[in-house]
Amino acid sequence: MKDRRTHFDKLNTLLFGKDLRITKGEQYKEEREFDYTSYYPVEKYIKPQAAPERNVYRVTDFGAVPNDVKVDNAPMINACIDACFKNGGGTVLVDGGDFTSRTVELKSGITLFVEHGSSIIAHESGEGFSHKTLIYANGCKDITVTGGGTINGNGHLFGREPLYPENLTEPDEVIDVIKMRRDYRAQLRFAHPSKYGRIISFEDCENLSFKNIILFDSAYWTCRLTRCNNISFEDFVINDNRHVCNTDGIDLMQCSEVEIKHCFISCADDGIVLKNAIWEGCSGGMSNIYVTDCEIISCTNAFKIGTETTYPISDVLVENCSFMMTDLYPGSVSGISIESVDGSEVFNITARNNTMNRCTCPLFIRLGNRNRAALVNEQSATAVEFGVKPQGGGVDKNSFDFKGELHDVLIENITAKDIELPVIIAGFKEKGRTKYVKNITLKNISLEYRKAKEVYDKRSFIPEYAKQYPECWRFRNLPAYAIWARHAENISVESFSCTPARSTWKQSFIFDDVK
Repeated sequence: MKDRRTHFDKLNTLLFGKDLRITKGEQYKEEREFDYTSYYPVEKYIKPQAAPERNVYRVTDFGAVPNDVKVDNAPMINACIDACFKNGGGTVLVDGGDFTSRTVELKSGITLFVEHGSSIIAHESGEGFSHKTLIYANGCKDITVTGGGTINGNGHLFGREPLYPENLTEPDEVIDVIKMRRDYRAQLRFAHPSKYGRIISFEDCENLSFKNIILFDSAYWTCRLTRCNNISFEDFVINDNRHVCNTDGIDLMQCSEVEIKHCFISCADDGIVLKNAIWEGCSGGMSNIYVTDCEIISCTNAFKIGTETTYPISDVLVENCSFMMTDLYPGSVSGISIESVDGSEVFNITARNNTMNRCTCPLFIRLGNRNRAALVNEQSATAVEFGVKPQGGGVDKNSFDFKGELHDVLIENITAKDIELPVIIAGFKEKGRTKYVKNITLKNISLEYRKAKEVYDKRSFIPEYAKQYPECWRFRNLPAYAIWARHAENISVESFSCTPARSTWKQSFIFDDVK
């Protein structure tokens, strides 16, 4: 690969570079080497667990049949849940094997107990799933999912064949962000029309506990919670196929009072992501999110706020976590991304005492003006998942235009190794108006690049990308290696070190329109 981009190369990438997306072809069901992480310390998180002895309803007593993929056990499991609910609640016990099923609907006061060594598995057809999910609840309270067993989404069955014939594990000789982004997308299984949805989706619920349970191989966002409150995740494992497109780990939307503690997540898309968008059914703020003692392997962003953000997100603390990529190339897109691009106010965000390894960009703080609510509604928002241009906005174009704010962020005690991009802090300028990221503190930060050659790609200007999907790779090969900041106000940097670990044409720090 060339280590210098010519003027023609620059023009070509600027004018003709498009995101790779495969929209034709049959289902691709093969599982490849390194689809799933080779680092999988499941024994640290999941333990055999004795089932309760009282108020227990066993699914096999209602006709459920284990270890037969031809049987849809959803009617039997749901009948078991109904009986448990009508008798005041209790434990629905899944034991004795693997139970193929379509949508299971939980109710208030139910503990879904999947025994260690047993599982609920999504039906291979992808047909007949209501609410686009395997495990669903709506308007419920006091639900627990536990037991030490597995809920299997069979997600690898519902994508198309990737462009590349095998997964990449080794980096290029010359590091180029443009090539890196294409390499990532060329390994993805983009959605086939048979794709049914998520493993878990709860709406308007409260007092939820996910403890000592494995979610495996999701087809879409693995665990989506919308308008839910008082949520606990502990000893919780997500182990997805890392090339199934759009398989986030935990998605929280308009959820407050949340603790995510001692969890392991490995997935293709964002590991833990906070969203709060009108087209996702959100209508108010979310706050008080606490994440601690987690290991996250993500092909995109380990921890992220955004991108679907129209309503406020505040009071978030992420600490004592490890963000990494183990055995694939490229590494994670970012360790921490904090974004407001659709009109949301994002503020009072703290991340401290976290480590990163092979996260391309350690920290991405981005205020933009994509204003997606004017382009999509609840029905059209998922169109892009299948390579279709969204049609139909949900609100007037002025409802969230230029409304976004991003301020009061503290990042401290961060160590990141084998990075490829600087810390990026960026507001935007559009139509003669500038919006600033404000009050950002970076303290005790240690960054170290991977030893490698890098492409010489010095540009005369860097576009604003205010309307584009927010992603650190979007800014390409930036001219700074430690911090690149633009349209920012009140930035404090203390005890910040960055080791390039290679010969570079870049400056250490660039502050453009920083007050």
